[in-house]
Amino acid sequence: MTKMAHEIGPLLKELREAEELTQARLYQNVLSRRQAIRLEAGETDIKAEHLLTLLDRLDMALPEFQYRLQKRQPQVAPPTPQTAMLDTVAAKLNTWLDADMTPGEVRAMENFALGRPFFTVNQIKTLMTIAARLPWDAYDRLTKKLAAQLADMADMPGVQRLRYTLYFNKTMFSLLGGLPDTALRLVPQAQALASDRMDDQIMLQFLQRMAETLVTKDPAAVYAATEGLITHLRGLGLAMMADSLIDNRRHMLSSVNLHPRWTPAELGAAARLFAIVPWELKKDRQGYLAKFPGLLAAAGQPLSAYRDVY
Repeated sequence: MTKMAHEIGPLLKELREAEELTQARLYQNVLSRRQAIRLEAGETDIKAEHLLTLLDRLDMALPEFQYRLQKRQPQVAPPTPQTAMLDTVAAKLNTWLDADMTPGEVRAMENFALGRPFFTVNQIKTLMTIAARLPWDAYDRLTKKLAAQLADMADMPGVQRLRYTLYFNKTMFSLLGGLPDTALRLVPQAQALASDRMDDQIMLQFLQRMAETLVTKDPAAVYAATEGLITHLRGLGLAMMADSLIDNRRHMLSSVNLHPRWTPAELGAAARLFAIVPWELKKDRQGYLAKFPGLLAAAGQPLSAYRDVY
């Protein structure tokens, strides 16, 4: 979409508000409520015949609208306290998903996520970053709402990737939250939207194998089903991705009380991952490490001693 196309909707919004027209009245029988919101947010274009209908309702000729569009200076709305706080939360969680959050940030996140009937694409991107810190019931309700809205925009550029990410994340968080049966139901939805990228295919294989073996309640089967993928990643030089899978596997096993003990490989992966996390976003480092069941006892020495253990 061209820059000019991005500005048609915002200009229509300015003209509508100047005429004191509601969205329902201006866009009646032309656009749905969701389509109108997306248009006025500058996220979609509009067909020429629909634009002419709207201009007729605004009592404005096309040449005048074109003139105003060319002269228009894009208006940037000042952030509200809530959106400013959400931006802060998203920035922190983009850096590290386990970053500390204040009670005010948690409230702002929950109120925004659960109190609105509809979101723009940019808001959906923000929500997909912060949603993992919601309680599961709230996260589940929100992701179902976002899935329905993204399905309505399936033909919009970039939306398929957002839909894939939504289902991939929900599958991952289901496993991390001790819900392998839920993850098994979600894997096919993520697979249907995945690209041919190697990282997509490897991660989906990992999640599928984790879900299939966790429901058997056999830790040995979990390790056997996933070790080959991890070895393959190391062979490709993707050491950090391999460490992430090791740590996620350990977490997923712990979430269903099937993690028997910390293996040397798990201690090594944890040591390397903790060496690069932004600890400035976590006030109580030792308290955070204590939340990893059995980690400090299994290490028996500073975790950094395991950085070269694979």
